Amino acid sequence: MNKEILILVFSWVIAVLCLLKYVPKDKRRVAHITFLFGQAFSWLFEYFQVRLELLEFPFREFNYATKMSFSLHYVIFPTYAVFFILLYPIQKAPKWIIIYYLIYGMALPTYAFFLERYSSLIDYKKWNWFLAVIVNLIAMFIVKKFVFWFKKGITQS
Repeated sequence: MNKEILILVFSWVIAVLCLLKYVPKDKRRVAHITFLFGQAFSWLFEYFQVRLELLEFPFREFNYATKMSFSLHYVIFPTYAVFFILLYPIQKAPKWIIIYYLIYGMALPTYAFFLERYSSLIDYKKWNWFLAVIVNLIAMFIVKKFVFWFKKGITQS
């Protein structure tokens, strides 16, 4: 088995285990909508990244179907978004929210940076870590706005 498959399997296992173990029962509705919105948002974003040739994915799960990475943007980013929302510091001072955003804004691009450097899962063409952090901060903000807006309409049963 090559290292790309091992990385993807490991990423899937960690993502699924974290979702099953650490999402409380009373937060599953919010986790579901966050996961689905994260998938839709990342699909659209990844489509433009690939279309504009900012990056490419030399190793893909579905070579003939798409030029995009299935695992990284359909499983990893949505899982990441779920925990971003579930752990969001609602009643904290603005400085803690900024620190929270910075931590989450840098973690996923750092993971992608190491994938780009040490595997053939990602190949940056006109992309870099700093740009990825800024885009990830914007993405987390959009996910937060949508999910918090959507949560207003969820009735507790």
